Amino acid sequence: MINMSQPEDERRERIKVDVANRQVSLDISNDGYEAYAVVEKEGLDLSDIQAILEADGIVYGVDLNAARAAIKNPGVRTLVARGSRHSDGSDGFYKRLESRPQSDGEKKFTITNVFAGDVLGEIYKPTAGSVGIDIFGRKVQPKEGKPVNVFTGPEIKRTDTEDKIILEAAADGYLRVGAASVEIAPQHTIHGDVDYSAGELEFAGSLQVIGDIKGSGSLKIRHDLHIEGSVEDAKIIVGGNVVVEKSFVGRGDGLIRAGGNVDVNVVLNQMIEAEGSIKVGRECVNAHLIASEKVIGTNATIMGGTVAAGEAIEARTIGGELYSTTRIKVGMAELLRENAIAIDREIQLQAKTIEQLKNDIYLLVRERIDSNNFTGEKAEQLKLLQDKLRRQNDLVKELSAKKQEKVLEMSRKKCPKLIVLGTIHQSVVAEINGVRVPLKRSYSNTTFEELRNEIIRTKNL
Repeated sequence: MINMSQPEDERRERIKVDVANRQVSLDISNDGYEAYAVVEKEGLDLSDIQAILEADGIVYGVDLNAARAAIKNPGVRTLVARGSRHSDGSDGFYKRLESRPQSDGEKKFTITNVFAGDVLGEIYKPTAGSVGIDIFGRKVQPKEGKPVNVFTGPEIKRTDTEDKIILEAAADGYLRVGAASVEIAPQHTIHGDVDYSAGELEFAGSLQVIGDIKGSGSLKIRHDLHIEGSVEDAKIIVGGNVVVEKSFVGRGDGLIRAGGNVDVNVVLNQMIEAEGSIKVGRECVNAHLIASEKVIGTNATIMGGTVAAGEAIEARTIGGELYSTTRIKVGMAELLRENAIAIDREIQLQAKTIEQLKNDIYLLVRERIDSNNFTGEKAEQLKLLQDKLRRQNDLVKELSAKKQEKVLEMSRKKCPKLIVLGTIHQSVVAEINGVRVPLKRSYSNTTFEELRNEIIRTKNL
């Protein structure tokens, strides 16, 4: 037994002798955080263990209860001192957040649509860790985490918080995630034809198609659409401008509706609606065109169908001697009627789609409630249908609001014109601001205007 009243030097010498005589053996972990004691013989007391630990420099985390247990249980390896371990910092990392499941169209064309306001992901900051203290009372500094460097393009908003950076889409487009980058591409290019007659495609940004739009599917583009080929009987809804370099030809089921301008070379049987102007390159045959501003066909022939514009219609040739009646309507009153008819027709179509979606959602919800085998695939299908229903309801609201806006816009006085650069045939039925244009014969190189409920005819310079 060690006498604690002895001078310190004597106690240390005594301890060395005791350890040498294997009265107490110590096992210290390599990291200096733990000390184990094995008491080799009976008769020691707590002060002996304390003195031995002190002699080895063990001054932190000593467990006196454990030391007593070691004395009572000779030969048993007992943890008698434990330090406070340090905690290394964690590295920063990027976590992708998906706001909606990927649609079939996105999978088909390997894109991910994102819309302004979508939360794209989070960049987690590294942590510093915490300082440790070993059994010798020494501070152990942690290894600090390393930041992750993620490049973000100009269309991504970064919001800095205490522990992470939130990435949010500041524009519509297509998400591109690389090994160390997150960007939004405003335009996507499809090299080839788009043939999706059995489904609906949606693109968040602008789309360029180096080919044709085949079949009778539905295509929704948030911004601009440029087609280097032709379009068949598809229904295309575009928020911005549309360019069809070749033709828009089909059985009459096709529709292009644009929030901006439409530029097309040939139109046959189809319908085009534009918030801006419609430009026809070569010919418009038996089609239905509605433009809030102008229909321009400087080198084009318009035969059959109905063409309406709020401000002006300009064409090389209108009608034909042996062709079906061509109806021309210029002016806000006429355009209002045409727009109202078109919007009401679209609202009715959307209402049918909404009812079908509600039925499909109801069946899946009932299956989720009643069945024990509601798969993840069905859950994803339900989420897609619910998202689509929300979008359809929003579209109906937008259409109704657009109709009201048109009423207000078209109440403003305009001076619409019908400009014929070549020939307008006598068979044409033309109206300007609701006033019938008297075509007693064919006219060439003539401009028609309405003034006080009369049609004024002037020769083009």
